[in-house]
Amino acid sequence: MSEKNNDLEDALKVLAFNDSAAKELLNEYMVLLFQWHEKNNILSTRDIKYFIQRDLFDSLSMLKYLPDGHLLDVGTGAGIPGILISFYRPYSKITLLDRRDNAIRFLEHAKLKLNLNNVTIIKSDAKKMNIEDTPKAVLIKNFSNKIISKLGFEDKLIHIISMIRERIAIETPIYMLTGSPALQLNNLSSDFKDISRSTFQVKKIITPYFSTNRYLVVINHV
Repeated sequence: MSEKNNDLEDALKVLAFNDSAAKELLNEYMVLLFQWHEKNNILSTRDIKYFIQRDLFDSLSMLKYLPDGHLLDVGTGAGIPGILISFYRPYSKITLLDRRDNAIRFLEHAKLKLNLNNVTIIKSDAKKMNIEDTPKAVLIKNFSNKIISKLGFEDKLIHIISMIRERIAIETPIYMLTGSPALQLNNLSSDFKDISRSTFQVKKIITPYFSTNRYLVVINHV
């Protein structure tokens, strides 16, 4: 446990985050998360250090780019990035959406145990979501399903953009955390720009932990 605390301290130092209340919530959340994971397999890793240096670090790296106000995390799973971001945005509404029973049960458990009054949990397929309070931004991290997993990067983007804009106001920006395929967006064809009706900003996440890069793609309607 002390090693976990050291890894978290290091990650927060790199991020220049010194909110003690948020750090305490992060510690409590990770305890709940890995206890749940032991029995319910809710994560892709059992390595707490990797989780801190990849999932947690990447998620919190998004914070400086996000607008204030209501944020919607689509396909949140264990609350990544939404629940992590909620610790640093205690006065903003954070909506966590997922269709899987196991994920929803964990999120409800974490919300109760951590007293996360700013968090709303919705069990729904993204294609059928009904969000009454239009968010200031939609967050996506590693969102996938059987259809998307078979698509190339550009087709995957079109699918995600269309899916969200059919259910959310089209002017709401989308913030997508992804890997190196994001660099393809620097050389988009005019046809793709016309089809997507979007602009794309690619922001590199600077991390001392991995040689493989991660990127935040900001998608705005035009």
